[in-house]
Amino acid sequence: MSLESLLYGNFMKNSNEPARPSFWNEAQGEPYRILFPLGFALACIGVGVWIPYTLWPTAFPYPGQGHAVIQIQGFLLCFILGFLATMLPKVLGVRPLGQIQLLLFPMGFAALSACAWVNAPHARLAVQIVHLLLIGNFLAFILRRWPDRKGSPPANFAFIPLAFASDAIGTGIRAGIAAGLTDAGLLRLSSLLQFQAFPLLLILGIGGFLLPKLFGNAVVDPQALRNQPRSPLMAPLAMGTILLLGFVLEATSIHFRSGSLVLRLSYSIRAGVWAWFTLIQLRLFRLQRKQPPYLAAVRISLLAMSAGMALPVFFPAYLLAWEHLVFITGFLWITLSIAGRVVSAHAGRMEILDRHRKAFLGYGILIVMAAAGRITADIWTRGHWLHLACASGLALAAMAIWGRLFLPLIPLSPGRARE
Repeated sequence: MSLESLLYGNFMKNSNEPARPSFWNEAQGEPYRILFPLGFALACIGVGVWIPYTLWPTAFPYPGQGHAVIQIQGFLLCFILGFLATMLPKVLGVRPLGQIQLLLFPMGFAALSACAWVNAPHARLAVQIVHLLLIGNFLAFILRRWPDRKGSPPANFAFIPLAFASDAIGTGIRAGIAAGLTDAGLLRLSSLLQFQAFPLLLILGIGGFLLPKLFGNAVVDPQALRNQPRSPLMAPLAMGTILLLGFVLEATSIHFRSGSLVLRLSYSIRAGVWAWFTLIQLRLFRLQRKQPPYLAAVRISLLAMSAGMALPVFFPAYLLAWEHLVFITGFLWITLSIAGRVVSAHAGRMEILDRHRKAFLGYGILIVMAAAGRITADIWTRGHWLHLACASGLALAAMAIWGRLFLPLIPLSPGRARE
């Protein structure tokens, strides 16, 4: 009897049974096991910074820039890369991440997070350099394996290279500004490309093939996607290009005499592309009404994002408030909902998605209340900081419920779940 058997209680098992892979080896094939918890921690930090700033403003520097960086380039990118690095090797039939490539991700995110809170040009430049290295690490992983692929991804995946291209351009502009090489007037364009175009294009790309299957209660088999008939790429490429042109138009609206009209036009373009996605691609209003709680949350999230893109057309004065409607009830909520499904499926615990309906309802209500608090902070400015602190507290409470449900499942695989 080995020491390992005594320590882990496996002495009752057949000695001929193959050893189960270690957590680290499993994480190479399923990087979400490392990147989702890291992204969760970054989300809590990024959301929670407004509470100490409101209570002790003299002791804490203004966290606006760090908050934005941590939320998008930290939390959201962690979940994006965790999801893509887990799914794409299965879709393409290629080798998973290598050990060094996997290790570079948490190291890079740790460095990015540390630099995000230093209010100095060199630190802002370092953030963008580290961000480019993280993206480059992922792209190198995919491009090195692309020639060995067993099939081609779905047509909707055409949005994904557009997303990474827009992020790279936005990051390059922001790095140039931090280094004093680029006109600071391009900061708005870089923010739009990094913080809005990048996640929106990924939702169009991944959601365009994944969400119809989930809403239709179909089996999601990444390997089966290799044998699907090729669909025309023209529609995804055209819609992605139109969306990006809308962001460029918004960034240049300040240079027009009728800037408000140009801003409204840019958001009309964005809302039109999103309507094409939700009404034609997803057929959101033709879905069966009874859905699992996580899919009901996704549906409400998509509708809230529609509102966040349409409201600036009519009330452009509160643009920042409507953007946060997209960020909180959109990016945050839909990311947590899909991530919960991914974690449950890989752990062999899909019943959790139906068993804890009250918990899903609870954290959904908290997210909506957090978004409302963030919106009112810009509309009723007298209590601006208090509203931000309350919104942060509500979002943290929602994160705590999600973490209580799904973080314990991260180490589990179907075999371990039965033990």
